[in-house]
Amino acid sequence: MDSTARILAKRYARAYMGLDGKVFGNALESASMEKLNGLRRVFEAARPHLKTLTHPVLNSAVRLEALEKILGEKHAGSAAAFTALLVRRGRFNLLEEIMRECLSLHDNFCGLLRAEVFSRYPLSAGELERIETLLAKASGKRIGLRNIITERVIGGFEIKIGDTLIDATVRGRLDAMKRIL
Repeated sequence: MDSTARILAKRYARAYMGLDGKVFGNALESASMEKLNGLRRVFEAARPHLKTLTHPVLNSAVRLEALEKILGEKHAGSAAAFTALLVRRGRFNLLEEIMRECLSLHDNFCGLLRAEVFSRYPLSAGELERIETLLAKASGKRIGLRNIITERVIGGFEIKIGDTLIDATVRGRLDAMKRIL
């Protein structure tokens, strides 16, 4: 995705979420999460019809009619209106990037930092809680931790927070010893 499209996606996400200048509160957090969930539901319903909704030959009226048929009565509200705006403007292809930006805005607003722990086997609840507590102390934010099972980790674990990778694997320790020697 080019930088212009990324900038547009950020602008649409900020407009949709409407969190600028607002002070964090439980009511706003749940409203923000509901907006995210609505957008997710609409995206899942429209995903199989992506070619139709983004086809350059079809005019926006035909694409809007298709969107209305796809969403039906069960998908109404701000998410459906927002996706209709994207279809009218010929920007429906940005929806996935907009969703990522909306999630990022929500996380920043709520003081939440998403992290992933990669391990060979599932970590226990106690281990995950300990890692979450340590990361929360280090970052000063709430942590949304997800355990991902992968065969590339032989022993130990890796923690990924944004672009940062904390390597506590056996392979990582052996590589560190190799460099020292």
